[in-house]
Amino acid sequence: MCGTGENTPVVVTAKLFAETVPDQESMKILDVGAGTGEQGEQLAKYSYKNVEFTAFDPSEGMLNVAKKRNIYSDFIQGYLPDSGIVSDFFDAIICVGTFIPGHAPAESLRELVRVTKKGGYIVYSVRKHFYEDQESHFQIVEEELTKAKHWRMIAKIEDEYLPAQNIKGYYFSFQVLN
Repeated sequence: MCGTGENTPVVVTAKLFAETVPDQESMKILDVGAGTGEQGEQLAKYSYKNVEFTAFDPSEGMLNVAKKRNIYSDFIQGYLPDSGIVSDFFDAIICVGTFIPGHAPAESLRELVRVTKKGGYIVYSVRKHFYEDQESHFQIVEEELTKAKHWRMIAKIEDEYLPAQNIKGYYFSFQVLN
């Protein structure tokens, strides 16, 4: 939690999203690993207009909590890396707290690119130590997607992730190219 009582990765990722993803006349945004909907609530503070906000999470119970926030227009229960979502559907994706040990693997990044429209954005966080662990494959998958010109990095920042545990995180914004 931030000193303000807020969830640090949620706050930092929403801020990066707002700084790197331009508002459009209408947008379809996917919140991957939506959980209880805290990320959607935080992102809503940035006044994106005409947004269709979809929550995606493996837990039906978490999605039921997210529904009570009245932010999302659709709810998908599913898992990464095989979401079952149609290709080229979302204008932007935000993903927080999902890329951690035992959750979604690095290969999930390919799935996020697949479901994002050309020119769309993917903004996500990952714990620094997990990202830097070669066995997690995050750096490898990011590099493969970049070399294949599937996306380009807009921003990468290092910031607090779990300050009470002295854990740092990386926060990324990519634009999908094809």
